[in-house]
Amino acid sequence: MKVIAMIDSFKGSATSEELNQAALKGFPVQWEKESIPIADGGEGTMAALFAAYGGQYKSVTSVGPLGEERVVSYLLTTINQKRIAIIECAAIIGIQLLDPSDQTTRQASSYGLGLLIADAVNEKVAQIYVTLGGSATTDGGLGLLEALGAELMYQPAVDARNPLLTINHFSITAVQKQLSDIELLVLADVTNPYTGAEGFATTFGPQKGALPQTVQVLEQQAKKVAYFVQQEYQIDLNGIAGTGAAGGIGGAMVLLGGQICPGFMTIAKLLKLETRISDATLIITGEGRFDRQTAAGKVPLGVAKIAQCHAIPVVALCGQREPDLGEIGQYFAGIFSIQPGPLLLDEAMKKSITLANMAETAQAIAMFYEKITRANHGDGGGKGSF
Repeated sequence: MKVIAMIDSFKGSATSEELNQAALKGFPVQWEKESIPIADGGEGTMAALFAAYGGQYKSVTSVGPLGEERVVSYLLTTINQKRIAIIECAAIIGIQLLDPSDQTTRQASSYGLGLLIADAVNEKVAQIYVTLGGSATTDGGLGLLEALGAELMYQPAVDARNPLLTINHFSITAVQKQLSDIELLVLADVTNPYTGAEGFATTFGPQKGALPQTVQVLEQQAKKVAYFVQQEYQIDLNGIAGTGAAGGIGGAMVLLGGQICPGFMTIAKLLKLETRISDATLIITGEGRFDRQTAAGKVPLGVAKIAQCHAIPVVALCGQREPDLGEIGQYFAGIFSIQPGPLLLDEAMKKSITLANMAETAQAIAMFYEKITRANHGDGGGKGSF
């Protein structure tokens, strides 16, 4: 029998590989075991692709969301005979790098992400993958464009480093030419447009600390940008799903010729999951919190849908789960929290406790699976025994 572990990272607690190994530790030695580090196109994407393809991490001095100097890394590797770069947005301008407030919303810029993309361009790559998710910015991607050499005409303000707040117009012609030979792939699972009720200012501004009056100004300015882009470049930012991702960075990437792709399915294709899981008896997946948002392009449901095509049972393990998961539950043989009892969140998120609980829960799943399989088949084998 073969078990494959593909558990998304528990943010702030343990990585995908660490969780996979802990889960596999719970299975008896007679099982064949395989760990496949996985991500949904956000945090952990570089690690998942490095585990599959190798490569090298390149350290670059850039700037964080508030302009502070930061040294971060991105991945250079080769996939399908193409030299590619994988850049995680959250690593350089992530919301975890500041305490969200109205003031940080007015100051935060995507400039640092643009510097990383510029460095990757100089590496002569054929493709650049940029994961969007967890950004601290709502600048419409203008900071990113400026870092790449776009000419922005705006009135700098002491209390507004965010260029969207004072933008008049801009030119990206030179940048478009510079990137014309590079395929830009943007991984995002939100489908928000650039402006409107579902646009980045209205939807994500409050989440990043913006007060109502700041949200209103951001939305007005975003509409100005969208109108200008429509007139100048004949691109409808509100007609393309995902342009509002990461505070409008999705829209900026589209302006540069980028293609917005679903995160998990893109990673699944790169990792060739369809082929790699075909001989599994059982798959263990999971994420930190399992709720109805799991349906929005998250790892567990993506894994379960692929496994369903091969009639392979999937068990999901998580730190916390909602009681009512709606229709999501039908894709799994079981969905279990690894917590053995009441525990303070800070304590539960300690890596040592998380990994120990993961191993113990996986061990219980393995024992149950073997007993049910023997009862059903008498031989300890076969797929779809749950």
